[in-house]
Amino acid sequence: MVSPTTSKLVALSRLAAAVIGLVLSAAAGWICTQNLGRFAWDGWVFWLPVTLALAVSAGLCWWFALRGDRTRSRDAIGMTWAAGLLVGSVGFVLGFVGPLVVTPSSNLGPLLGILITGPLGFVAGALGGFAWSARRSP
Repeated sequence: MVSPTTSKLVALSRLAAAVIGLVLSAAAGWICTQNLGRFAWDGWVFWLPVTLALAVSAGLCWWFALRGDRTRSRDAIGMTWAAGLLVGSVGFVLGFVGPLVVTPSSNLGPLLGILITGPLGFVAGALGGFAWSARRSP
């Protein structure tokens, strides 16, 4: 049996996740609409990875808000977040440090990790964690 304190804490956490998911969804939608309305698509390589990372984060928050009362779902959500953060961190570090090692005089090198490899690593890791947890569940 679940204690009343635990169920209230889970309910408040799910409500907070819904609010955060709404904010992240709005941010991803705003970035998309601002950039899709442009005539030139020359900067898509910078805004698309960040928008994808925001959308995946919003999806994970909504998943917890809607299915966070089930233990299996919470385990799968935790696995997905962990995989996303792990692969995203590795992508960020490689993209941040790599250009500094290759061309130390370049001051724009770390932006690769911040704007591209970190967010894309998070998206790839989260999708991999989701696939792994979906395969493990009965």
